[in-house]
Amino acid sequence: MFGHLSLLAALFFIGTLKDFRVAGLRLTEVRIPMYVIKGTAAQLECLYDLDGEALYSVKWYKDGNEFYRYVPRDMPPAQTFLLPGVNVDLHNSSDAIVTLRNVNLQSAGRFRCEVSGEAPSFQTVTEHGDMIVAYLPDEGSPKISGGRPRYQIGDYVRVNCTAGRSKPAVKLSWQVNGEPVEQQKLRKYDTIVSGRDGLETSVLGLQFRVEQKHFRKGNMKLKCIAELSTVYWRCNEESVEGDRPQKAPVLESRETVYASNSRADPVQGTSYRELFVTKILSLLFVQPNAASSTASAPSTPITPLVLLPVALAVMVMATLAQGITRDIDTDKISMDRTAPGGIGITKETQQARELLAGRKEENRRTSHGKSATQLEKIALTAR
Repeated sequence: MFGHLSLLAALFFIGTLKDFRVAGLRLTEVRIPMYVIKGTAAQLECLYDLDGEALYSVKWYKDGNEFYRYVPRDMPPAQTFLLPGVNVDLHNSSDAIVTLRNVNLQSAGRFRCEVSGEAPSFQTVTEHGDMIVAYLPDEGSPKISGGRPRYQIGDYVRVNCTAGRSKPAVKLSWQVNGEPVEQQKLRKYDTIVSGRDGLETSVLGLQFRVEQKHFRKGNMKLKCIAELSTVYWRCNEESVEGDRPQKAPVLESRETVYASNSRADPVQGTSYRELFVTKILSLLFVQPNAASSTASAPSTPITPLVLLPVALAVMVMATLAQGITRDIDTDKISMDRTAPGGIGITKETQQARELLAGRKEENRRTSHGKSATQLEKIALTAR
C-alpha cells in the first residue's frame, strides 16, 4: 500500500515539471569563416542569450591562446593580447563581433569564443570553429600541357593540368566537351610543396583513347577547372581538331584518255591508207573497163608496156602514204608521252604501242598482198 502511494506521488511531481523552464546563459550562434583570402579582413561573431543573467566577460582564443577580452565593467571594456598572425581592429570590435585586419597564413587556426555570466553562478558557455587563410594561385588560370593540335580516332590523349602555387592546394578536375571525366581516365600526382610558406602546386593528368563520340562537329574540347571552396574558381579550355583523311589525286583518268587516243589513231590512219589505194586502183581499172563496155565504138586495147609504169607509180604512192602515216602515228605517240598530266609510260600506253605495231605489220602484209594481186591483174589485162 505504501509503495503504491509513493509511485503516485512521483508521477504527480513529474507532471508538474512539464511546463517548468530552467533559466540560464546559452550561445545562439558562433560564426567563423571557413576560408579567408590572404590580405583581407575576417569577422568573428559570437552571439549569446543571457536569459536574465548579467554578462561578466567575452573572451576569444586562437589555438588555446587568448587574444581578445571584453569585460563590460572595465574601462575600456575591450583589450587585446599580442599573438602572431592576429591583428584585432578594436574600432570595429565589440562583445559580439571581433574583426581581424590583414590576415596572413599565420592567422589560420582554431578560434574559440567563451561567454561567462556574473556572480553568483558564473555560468560559462563556449563554442569553436576553424578558419583557413587561402593564398590564391599566383599564376592565374591553370595551365594545360602535353596536348596536340589534332587527333585521329585511335590516338591517345595524354595531357596534364597544373595550377599555380597556393595554400592550401586547389582542387583540379577535367571535362571533355563539357562532361566530367571518369575517375579511371585521371592520373593523380603528389602535391608539390615549395617556399618557406609551404605553398602547394596541384597537378592532375588526363589519359584516354580517342573515339568518334569525343568529336563534336569535328572538334574536341578539353577543359581543366581549378577551385578552392567558394573563394576561387578558374578554368582553362583547349579545342583540338580531328584529322580528316586526305583523298589521293586521281591520275589514272588523264592517263587513260591519252592512251585511248594513241590507240585510236593507228586505226584511223590505216583506214585513210586503204581508202587511198583502193581509190587509185578503181580509177585505173574499174572505170575504164566499165566505159569500154558501154561505148558504141570499140576502144583501143591497153598494152602491158603502158600499164607497167602506171602500176609502178601506184606502188610508189602507196609506199609513200604508208611512210607518212607511220610518221604521223609516231608523232602522236610522242605527244602522248609528253602531254600535260601524263606520267611516264603506263600499262595502257604500252598496250597501245603493241596494238600499233600489230596494225603496222598487218598493213605491211596487206599492202604486199594487194601489190602482187594488182600485178597479176595487170598481166592478165595485158594479155
